[in-house]
Order: sequence, then C-alpha cells, then structure tokens
Amino acid sequence: MAQQHHDGIDCNGRIPLSTLLAEPLLRGRLIGGQAGLGGTASWCLPLSEVGPQDGLDGVVVHLPAAVLSPELITGLARREATALFAHPADDGPDPDLSAAGSAADAAGLPLLLLGPTAGYRAVGRLVGQKALAQASHVLEYSTRVHRALAEVLARGSGIPAMARAISGLSHGPVLVLDGDGETQAYAGFDGPALDPDAIAEELAERLPELGQDGVAELDLHPDGPRVLIAPIVVGGDLYGRLVLVESGSPPDEHDLAQHRVVAEHGATLTGSEMLRQRSVRAAEERARGDFVESLVHGRFADAHELEARARHHGFDVTGRYAVHVVTAPALVPTGRSDQRRAATITRVAQGVEPSANRWTLAAAVATFVVVIRQIPEGDPLSEQQAITHFAQQLHRTLGPRLGDDLRVTSGRPGDGAAGVAASYYEARVAMGLARHTGAAAVCGYDDLRIYAALKSVAASAEGQAFAREILESLRRVHSQTGDLEQVVIAYIRSAGNLNAAARTLKLHRNTMLYKLDRASRALRMDIRSADTQFMVWLAHHIDTLAAVTGALTEEFTPPIH
Repeated sequence: MAQQHHDGIDCNGRIPLSTLLAEPLLRGRLIGGQAGLGGTASWCLPLSEVGPQDGLDGVVVHLPAAVLSPELITGLARREATALFAHPADDGPDPDLSAAGSAADAAGLPLLLLGPTAGYRAVGRLVGQKALAQASHVLEYSTRVHRALAEVLARGSGIPAMARAISGLSHGPVLVLDGDGETQAYAGFDGPALDPDAIAEELAERLPELGQDGVAELDLHPDGPRVLIAPIVVGGDLYGRLVLVESGSPPDEHDLAQHRVVAEHGATLTGSEMLRQRSVRAAEERARGDFVESLVHGRFADAHELEARARHHGFDVTGRYAVHVVTAPALVPTGRSDQRRAATITRVAQGVEPSANRWTLAAAVATFVVVIRQIPEGDPLSEQQAITHFAQQLHRTLGPRLGDDLRVTSGRPGDGAAGVAASYYEARVAMGLARHTGAAAVCGYDDLRIYAALKSVAASAEGQAFAREILESLRRVHSQTGDLEQVVIAYIRSAGNLNAAARTLKLHRNTMLYKLDRASRALRMDIRSADTQFMVWLAHHIDTLAAVTGALTEEFTPPIH
C-alpha cells in the first residue's frame, strides 16, 4: 500500500506511477501491464545502464521500442522493475508490440509507448527532479517532527509527556508499551470509542510475531482501527513498542504516510527517554542496594555516614525494623534475563502493602531479595503478628512470579541500624535452617525456637565436640541403602514409630530394624532408649545450627587486607 502526501507523492521518497503519467511529457499509450500501475518509482535508467544482475526495485527502465521482446520483459519483471517506458524510433512506423503487451500483462509490469519527444534525457531529468523534490519534502517534515520530539526529550518530562507530544503530531491516540507488552503511557484516548487497555490486550497476542525492523501496519480486527507499530530498539535490545492508532476508517493515505514518519522518529526518541529513565532507575536501585547491604552487614564508617545516608533514603535511625529474606531458584542469576527478573521482583517487593507510616526498603543482595520493613512499636505479640502478616503478603505477591520454591524468612524486630543487622542475621539463619529441616515456606526465627535456644551451645567448643562425637560414630558406618544418621533422625522424628519411619525412607520394615541395630552398636547405646534418642537429636540440631551459622560467619566477616 502506497503512503502518499497531499500532493500524491509517496512518503518513502517514491513517486506513484499515476503521478508520473499525469505529466504532459509522459502521456503515452499503455501497451500492457495495467495491473502494475499502483507501483512507485524512485529513478529512471536507460536499458543500456542496467546490469545483468542489478535489482530494479523502484526503477523505471527507458528503452527503445524496437528491442522489446517477451523474454526481455519477463526478465525485467523478475528483477522487480517498476515500469517500462518505450521510446519509438525517430522515423518509420511503430513496431508491432502485441506480443510485448501480452508479456507485460502476464508479468504485471506496466509497458508504455511514449511520444517522440520523451527521450531518456528528458524523462530521466523529470523523474529525478520529482524524486529529489519529494526527498526534500520528506526530510523537511521529518526534521520538524524530530525537533518537536527532541524538545520534549531535552526537558526530561518523561514517557507520558512524549506520548502526548506524539499524539499531538499524529492527531490520534498513542500507546507506549514496554518489552513485555505492558502499557507505560498513553495519550489521545479522549472519547469512549477506544480503550487503551483493550487495545494493549489485543496487541499482546500479536506482538511476538512482529520483528524489530520498520513500522508495521495491523488491523486489530475486521471492524477495528488500523494501528502503526514501531519497535523501540536501543543498542540492539527491544525496549518496547510505539503504537499509533488511526482515527479514520479506512485511514487516509496522506495521514498514514505522515504517521509513519512520526512513528519512526517517535520510537527513536522514546527509546532515548526509556534508556535515560532506566539509567536513573538503575542508579537509584544501586544506591538503595548499597545502603541496604551496608545496613544488614553493619558496614558504616561512623555514625555520621549512617545519618547522612539514612536521611537520603528516609531511614529513621530510631525506628524499629524487621528484615525479611526472599529466596527462590529463579533469583539465582544465570543471564541478563535473570538479572532483569531480580530487579523486577525487587520493585514488586518494594510496593507490597505501601503505607505512610510503614517505611519499606527492598534490594537484591547476592541471590536474595532483602526487604526491611518498619513495624509498629507495641507489645511483642502485635509486633510478631505484623511481621508474619507482611511475610505472608510477600509470599502471596511474589509466588506467581517465582514459583513454588519461593521461601520467605524473617528475623526478630530490632531498633535502628543495629537492629536491622541483627534481624537480617536471624532471617538468614532461619533461611538456612528451613532448608535443612523442611520448615514452612514462610517462617521466622521465632518459629525455630529450639535452634535459638541452642545458639550458644552450638557456638561453644564443648557443644561442637559433643555433636561431632555422637554423629561421627553414625557417619563412619556406610551402607548401600543410606547412612545411619539419616535412618536414626527419621526414626526419632516419627516418635519411635518403626513403620512410619520405614515408610518415610521407603525401606522395608526388616531393613529398618537391621539399620537401627547397627546404629545401636555404633553408638554403644540402645537407640530405642529415650535418653539415646535425645542425645542424637541434640547432636543433630547442634551440628545443623553450627553449619548454618559457620557459613554466615564467613560471609559476615570482612576480608583482611
């Protein structure tokens, strides 16, 4: 479909044949190929200048009528020539062109016999002048469009302002979509006839089939409007799509031509604004991430640095806070898409249950998302209820994005920056213990009270020696059907129920009895005894807690230079 200006000239710099043939010099007799009269031309070449391998898209070939043959016409049509202008001999009768006309009809290639004054020099000059005039006209219009949108970009007014400017130039509705097809801004949807959400939803199914090159035209549905869709590409990455909705049905060809120019420049400058905003947002997220990492690790040079950075982020150094740690396999970065997902999850977590008096700060730290949440000061019960409620909201909000392996653990509340660091440490301890014990997907440090009670024992040399002595005697005995420690722990967790423990481990009852007997011999104590079970249970908990806190100690200890 040709896109034309008011003067009948194609906006891509090509001249419609209908416009050319209206010129007095080119009024001649159509010999054949009427079906191709809707084509457009950009240049004229004599047949003598046409190479055997040249592509002829948009080229009008000027040639003597005497050399026309069905084979020549078919060959030129195959190379996508726009039209053939035949010039008769200066003297003598016109040749018989009936066979040439039939070949032109078959190929859909217009063949015109021009008058004696339409030599190549005159025809070539005419086509060139009109093509250059059109190119100048398109360039002038493109410059005006670019200047208008560049002024909006220079002001840094944002994507909504850019959408309003593009809508003003196109005199119609405009949508700006991100790379996932989500609406970022829209403008010009003043009447009830068009709904931006409905258009975005309908386009979402068709965007994947569109490429990243050029402006595409789509009819949303048989009775719907036509839209122009320009890809917003920055540095080879698809940032989104710019959508111009045509108000007329069917749209005017002149309007379509102008709107394509607006769409091309609008997509380029909208991409620049998107890049600028991404850079600003990335800088803000880095600053927020650095502050959160400094808070949870307690890494401030002095109180003055803490206060200065706290003011910037709105952190009340006298407030009371609890830390939540979000982890899932999908947060482990393996490529750029995973890093973008982590950034998106962080922004979503930041917006969970916004409140004027509940300060929240979320950031990605290593392979976790850390959320610091201010809590109301009051009795411990209400504080714990607030922590549990917010953790459940995090899990409910992020679950659809991160899958069933999502875990949210929380530390106990604390005051100021020191309280944040202590709460984070407990949330990380709870995270490590939850993996080892199969705890609920949402749990807090208080939910693992036994480990909290054993914390000092697990840190002592006596406690670790006790756990090592008990467990090593079981770990030294190996078998093909599982280690004895696993068998004994399953037996203790089932409250001494032999059959239940066997089902848990998928072992035969007799095999289970045999392994328990081996465990008793290794321990030199009867595993059926309550005292023996308590000793193994205690050793196992001390060992688990020591492993988790040991790994965290290495992480939290600053490197020695």
